[in-house]
Amino acid sequence: MNTEHNMNQNTVNNHPKPFQFYIQTIGRGQKRRRSLTQEEARDAMRMILAGLVTDMQLGAFLMLIRVREETPEEAAGFLQAIRETLPKVSCQVDIDWGSYAGKRRQLPWFVLALNLLKTKGYKIFLHGVIGNESIRLYTQPVVEALGWPMASSLEDAKQNIENFGVSYLALERFAPQIRDLMNTRDELGLRSPIHSLSRMLNPFNAKLSVHGVFHKGYDDIHQETACLLDDQMTIAFCGDGGEAEARPDKKSEIKAVETWKESNEEGKQITKHQAWSYFLPKTYAASDPTEKCLDIDVLIDLWHGKTQNEYGLQTILQTTAMALMAFENLTFDEANSQAEKLWENRFNV
Repeated sequence: MNTEHNMNQNTVNNHPKPFQFYIQTIGRGQKRRRSLTQEEARDAMRMILAGLVTDMQLGAFLMLIRVREETPEEAAGFLQAIRETLPKVSCQVDIDWGSYAGKRRQLPWFVLALNLLKTKGYKIFLHGVIGNESIRLYTQPVVEALGWPMASSLEDAKQNIENFGVSYLALERFAPQIRDLMNTRDELGLRSPIHSLSRMLNPFNAKLSVHGVFHKGYDDIHQETACLLDDQMTIAFCGDGGEAEARPDKKSEIKAVETWKESNEEGKQITKHQAWSYFLPKTYAASDPTEKCLDIDVLIDLWHGKTQNEYGLQTILQTTAMALMAFENLTFDEANSQAEKLWENRFNV
């Protein structure tokens, strides 16, 4: 720890109400307030998870962060503290995919992209929540209808992934405290940094972690946070409705980062990062893709070839191609061609 952090930690420890230090740090007047360092953010989240914060303090803290948006350093510190509390289960996972938004207009076509990636042999961990908005279709009932194995814990998810190549696990089954923190939205009326952090949990330390975000700018935060935490590889982008799903009706920018280790001239291992962007072109001509449809049977029928849906198919192919571009370092044309072949041969595995 650096000297500044030690001084701040002494201030926190000597404060009659220690968490107030963090509220005051981010909530003072315009000239005196500042964002938290990564170490401070980690300490603050540890206090929250340890139950050392009152409901009023928690609400004030989350909303002060929400108003100005969390910095990458704050997100990294929060996430470090959260990951420390997760059960330690080792499993070889290729792709970690968080689903926390739910779909309000379009079906979650991305689950069929995950089906395609599974046929290629990728091991996939999907996690998420069933939210409280009745107007949204959440992912869990969709993958259940597709026959995905449901897990009751990270250990159970590990067994599913090893046996079937995929698994879905609800957030409350492996991080109940984070689910409770997400539920503060019901009272506060606004999302908090917890909603972004849930997408970044990656409890199995998968080779590729895929994050959908609601608004432009959050993709940058996810990219920089991944660098600070030395995550293996992440991609973040503004997906449809906040889910990690490509939008074929518009050109989309994908923010990626990869981390690796190499030896320097003295033979010591050093960590290096490469952050970059790549683009998905517009492949669906209509400006308004389709009318609202959240009928799961439509999605299942497309998978089984019983119906046609051009927007849905283009979404599946682009979402598949997006992951392949990062994972296999392909151009869009190469990845899209591979996605088309996976679609054509999806029943021949």
